[in-house]
Amino acid sequence: MRHDDGRKLDHKALEAIRVRAAQRVMDGESPEVVIKALGMSRARIYEWLAAYREGGFDALKAKQISGRPKKLSGAQVRELYTWITTFTPDQLKFDFALWTRGRVR
Repeated sequence: MRHDDGRKLDHKALEAIRVRAAQRVMDGESPEVVIKALGMSRARIYEWLAAYREGGFDALKAKQISGRPKKLSGAQVRELYTWITTFTPDQLKFDFALWTRGRVR
């Protein structure tokens, strides 16, 4: 992986780079020159420009990353936290006296 790899940047920084790159191309600068100055891959600038043509600058904005869906509700997490911090496993009639990941599961 290169040192200037875009995957190491946060989403707001990447959004600013995308918007700046599209603006520079719209101002007449060559896409090849713009992307070389930014240190990103050549294909990336054309993806950004296509997104810009489809939806304007809004299409270049950072999107919310949803991540993995939660398996427990907020109330369930609070109840689990209370059990773990209030009781030991042997008080709850488990056969082992330590909280482990498997035991919590």
